[in-house]
Amino acid sequence: MGFPENLYIHAFNLLPEFGPARLYKIGEHFKTFARAYTASTNELVAAGIEPELAKKFSALKNSVSLELETQRLAGENIFLISYRDLAYPQLLLETGRFPVLLYVKGRLEQNDELCLAVVGTRKITTYGRSVTPTLVEPLCLAGVVIVSGLAYGVDALAHHTAVKLGCRTIAVLGGGLDKKSLYPQNHALLAEEILAAGGALVSEYPPATPCLRHHFISRNRIISGLAVGTLVVECDLDSGSLITARHALEQNRTVYAVPGPIYVPESRGPNNLIKMGGRLVSDARDILEDLNLDSRNIGTENQSLFGDSPTEIQLLKILRREPLAIDELIKLSGLSPAETSSALTFLEMKGKIRNLGGQQYALSH
Repeated sequence: MGFPENLYIHAFNLLPEFGPARLYKIGEHFKTFARAYTASTNELVAAGIEPELAKKFSALKNSVSLELETQRLAGENIFLISYRDLAYPQLLLETGRFPVLLYVKGRLEQNDELCLAVVGTRKITTYGRSVTPTLVEPLCLAGVVIVSGLAYGVDALAHHTAVKLGCRTIAVLGGGLDKKSLYPQNHALLAEEILAAGGALVSEYPPATPCLRHHFISRNRIISGLAVGTLVVECDLDSGSLITARHALEQNRTVYAVPGPIYVPESRGPNNLIKMGGRLVSDARDILEDLNLDSRNIGTENQSLFGDSPTEIQLLKILRREPLAIDELIKLSGLSPAETSSALTFLEMKGKIRNLGGQQYALSH
């Protein structure tokens, strides 16, 4: 019984030692992976595969059922895209170390969408919680597809912002896409919401692959490779987000960075990127104009700044500068605690502000 070509690539990919370089070498030597799958150990060695690895794969074939693998992938709604398929993302194919095989849940468009990577710290600050949706929302509404890593912090907030607007977003994972392997498990619901909004989950790893540390480092090249540029919101100098930014530069893609307070560790990464030539971003227009997208629909005064009473207008003007705790708002506005609390409640109900937790408030954009 014959199987689809991509299933044979998947069979090779079941051995972690077969990375992109070896898989590509096999594909070039045998022309088809179906032919490579039937090759003897000696033939694999002749293709440039190390003898021990060739023997290991020959042994693996005796324990693998391609029919069962087909059922396993179908049961998880995972489909396969190889570097030879028209559906393979063109931008990713242009990078130096593209994955030979992608595992996908959801929908990838036929290379007609504009993607931007948005990455940052897992230890997101109040500043990051305010900045991320402020920048991501206009980008989504302009048709930009947000790519990130489903991690805690900036990644999750970027995905959630897109999903809230009903827009597509793509999450690249560092392990298998099956329900058991999905990481972090706390973001299983967010993953489902991404799929429900027409987005996709993507990985270069087969089902049942755990998210190991070096997998995260490797998957970062896919996040940046799928996108025309990478936006770094918050991260320290040892963050994986800077690895993503470095991949973007190596792939000849633009790196954007959000400046932050100089005393905050999470601002060191973006501030350093700006020093090194990264493009400073303080408004979504900075990115939209750089990508030659229409930014005219982003008004100079956000609609949130218009309140229904003098008290609301006063609080909105203060929050325009930065997110603040209720105690600071009381102090800066001169309003009583009762007046401030009441106005904030109504502003939140109207969708003009967001409660960031811990009685910290920010404008909704």
